[in-house]
Amino acid sequence: MNDEPLWTLDHLALSYKNIIEIDNLMGLDKLTTLQLDNNIICKIHNITHLVNLEWLDLSFNLISKIEGLDTLSKLSDLSLYNNKIEELSGLEKLNKLNVFSIGMNLLKNHEVAIKYL
Repeated sequence: MNDEPLWTLDHLALSYKNIIEIDNLMGLDKLTTLQLDNNIICKIHNITHLVNLEWLDLSFNLISKIEGLDTLSKLSDLSLYNNKIEELSGLEKLNKLNVFSIGMNLLKNHEVAIKYL
């Protein structure tokens, strides 16, 4: 930790913090990397303003639906590994996505998953 103001952060790691809800990220618009893995998050929300995100890790949570990612067009790496996701959707605007980790979920239609690949 250094003395940089929070609004200048470009990387934020909050793994293993028992976070229930994504919140209090207003003003962190310069973030390019956000790690929220290994928490107890059930819903993707309150991140639409983080338009500079390139890397987002939401693995090992309790997320059941992919949502709230439409404005994150710079995302190149997205990890949703080991959640409760049943359906792949909400990824249409992520044109720069290079790495997409979706294993260990509850996907019902694997043909749709192949479409995104």
